[in-house]
Amino acid sequence: MYWITKSCHEPEKAREKGLEISFRQDDILNSHLDRSFDLILDRGCFHVLPPERRGEYVQTVANLLKPKRCLLLKCFSHHETREEGPYRFSPEEIQQIFADRFHVRFAQQTVYHGTLDPLPKALFCTLEKR
Repeated sequence: MYWITKSCHEPEKAREKGLEISFRQDDILNSHLDRSFDLILDRGCFHVLPPERRGEYVQTVANLLKPKRCLLLKCFSHHETREEGPYRFSPEEIQQIFADRFHVRFAQQTVYHGTLDPLPKALFCTLEKR
């Protein structure tokens, strides 16, 4: 199993738990990964990308996923009303942005757990590669 992370402590935590995971650090808009994956989890990357880079993101993620495999995407929801923070998305916007390469299998409103009060509103989606 591969896990892409920017945290230098994640490999140590996995080894302590006896997990066999290979960690990789990569830039999704300039990827150097040379294999395909069964699953990609994005919790907070997509929603900070400027609109003009979203197409690159979709293509890269699609190229990294095996056929019929999934992207798990958690991004800020269009229901979030704070002025600060990243871009916000509705399920319909996610469908439109990813439509050429993915089918939205699931979209649910949720929150980002953390220290902010109230918790920021989020959208969790399962997208299957076409």
